[in-house]
Amino acid sequence: MRNVNLVVVAHPDDEILGFGGAGAKLVTKGESVQAVILCGNVNARDRRPTDEQLYQDMLAANKKLGFEVPVLGTFPNIKMNTVDHLSIVQFIEKQIMEFQPNRIFTHHPSDLNDDHVHVSKACLAASRLYQRRNDVTPLQCLSFIEIQSSTDWSYEYQGAKFSANHFVEINDTIDKKIEALSCYRGVMRDFPHPRSPEALKGLAAYRGGQSGQLYAEAFQTILLREFI
Repeated sequence: MRNVNLVVVAHPDDEILGFGGAGAKLVTKGESVQAVILCGNVNARDRRPTDEQLYQDMLAANKKLGFEVPVLGTFPNIKMNTVDHLSIVQFIEKQIMEFQPNRIFTHHPSDLNDDHVHVSKACLAASRLYQRRNDVTPLQCLSFIEIQSSTDWSYEYQGAKFSANHFVEINDTIDKKIEALSCYRGVMRDFPHPRSPEALKGLAAYRGGQSGQLYAEAFQTILLREFI
């Protein structure tokens, strides 16, 4: 039975930004990558396409990397603070029951984007489901991802910032990650914006340099029972 990697994020494109390179690599190894996107519509997005365009962009981006068709929630974009915590936790728990993930990847709880913060905290609570139920696959790995223009834009007053301690080499998938992100119309920006091709590749080179590799994607792993 193949490993399942659950990527729990707030918005369409977060799954590519934070896990595109490593996820594509795992797919080539026969593993499954399943994105769960809680704010599926992203009504407040700048330069937003139509609902149908956004949905097609999302399908194209995930397909390009070999990911499964994402699960979409209907939580309000940029208003996750208006949703009770338990509702978010239970939605994520439902996906854990459905997909039985071996690994979970989610936002860092001090991201600048408040939706990311609420998704992260709910995902942390939901991740303990395997310790409350014997019909849930034991979790091997729980990691925070970094999202350009959110994780890197957080301030120290919000608490501990993202601290990379887990690096996955993505030499063969960095270009595919950038191509997949480009499927989302209106998301990419001109350099020096963090979501420009140059900055995306630069971050991968920086993380690669930290870990003795050419290009890498970085994570802050807080539960580890098995390495990728």
